[in-house]
Amino acid sequence: MIWKIALRNIFKNARRSVTTALAIGIGGLAALLFGGFVTSIWYGVQTSMIQEQGNLQIYRDGYLEFGAANPDAYTIKDWNKVAALLAADPMLSESLAVITPRIDLAGVAGNAETGNSKTFIGTGIVPAEIDAMRGWDGWNIGQVTPATGLAADGSESVIVGLGMARLMGLCAALNVPNCQDAPVDAVALAGEEQDFSSLVGTEAGLADQGNGSAQPQLNVMAATSSGVPNIARVGIESAQAQAIRAIDNSFIMMHFEQARSLLYGDSQEATALMLQVANPAMVDAVKARVETVMSEAGLDLSVYHFTEVDPTFDRIFGMFTFMFIVVSIVLSIVIVFTIVNTISMTIVERVKEIGTIRALGFRKGFVRALFLTESTLIGVIGAAIALGSAVLISNVINAAGLQWTPPSNATPLTVQLMVLDNPTFAIGVVAVLVTLSFLASVWPTFKAARLNIVESLQRA
Repeated sequence: MIWKIALRNIFKNARRSVTTALAIGIGGLAALLFGGFVTSIWYGVQTSMIQEQGNLQIYRDGYLEFGAANPDAYTIKDWNKVAALLAADPMLSESLAVITPRIDLAGVAGNAETGNSKTFIGTGIVPAEIDAMRGWDGWNIGQVTPATGLAADGSESVIVGLGMARLMGLCAALNVPNCQDAPVDAVALAGEEQDFSSLVGTEAGLADQGNGSAQPQLNVMAATSSGVPNIARVGIESAQAQAIRAIDNSFIMMHFEQARSLLYGDSQEATALMLQVANPAMVDAVKARVETVMSEAGLDLSVYHFTEVDPTFDRIFGMFTFMFIVVSIVLSIVIVFTIVNTISMTIVERVKEIGTIRALGFRKGFVRALFLTESTLIGVIGAAIALGSAVLISNVINAAGLQWTPPSNATPLTVQLMVLDNPTFAIGVVAVLVTLSFLASVWPTFKAARLNIVESLQRA
């Protein structure tokens, strides 16, 4: 009976009830949309990083602590044997989608045609395996990173950063849009060619190492593990923008075999092994199994979750989570004050009704229950408005194909407001809205129940 009476009272004070429900609904709508965006960040940014780095990465013991100062002392020896050992394990063979090596290197790159040279930061990868990794979509969100662009056949081609192309005077040669080469001083060019030639040998010798294609050429030099300079002439496939400007200005991506021959010759060494797990729910189990297999084999290697190696994801998600908490607190305060004000005004207008109810013999508990029920129903209506509006608006925005570029990405991600993709969160927001509606009415409701019967009838 009390629910019917409460519902009738809501319709009787329709204007105030609708205003309060809309206030709750708008607050809930903002929380659901922002929460849906944070959810998409959790899935989207994590997917993007897993497509580039894998879920897990294997390094030599001590690499993360000391490898930056002396990377050659912390390489994975006979990486191919380690990969074969992991692939032979029954559990890992079913769970791992990709096992691929990576080499991190640095050196000097030069463009003999323009006389430009500068230091570079490079990575050596197996293009076919990295392209397979970039197609990973473990959470089925429809996000795919473009392929590397490195030719699968041959090993004498590279990808450079957009800034690297500009600094090396390759914008025109690579037909890079919105990129302009610096003017070339012919006198200075002759001097620089002589200096560069004295460092790496004759131009004719370098040309003999080329791949004979019409691609723009670079001379890349790096020190081998024994400290001897080694040089190769490579063709440039294309220029691709990188997320961080400093890296973009010095980035070179090359074939794994090219990087390995530059640094280690015939030795099968790698900086890291990247492991991509087919099912993201199995990552912890796979990590534990990899540790067991390597320990039993007596390998001085360690396996890390990609967030342990690169904390970018945790920082991005932590920032947006903090913003969501702050926004939610502000919205909660607004909702609470709105409901308190609505119930207080309702009590002032219904003093005679309260006195009449008490005069008919109903106890204080009935009055409290009546107003609490009305407030709860308004909260339910507001929550329904919030959820319905959030689903409608999120579908419209998702269909629009809007994009944004996270700090860790060079390529943009499609904006996805995942409202219903995280049902626990959506149900939680609805529950919080109803709970706030109930709690916000407790104090004015108890105040209404304490009104004196005679005074209530006289004041009316």
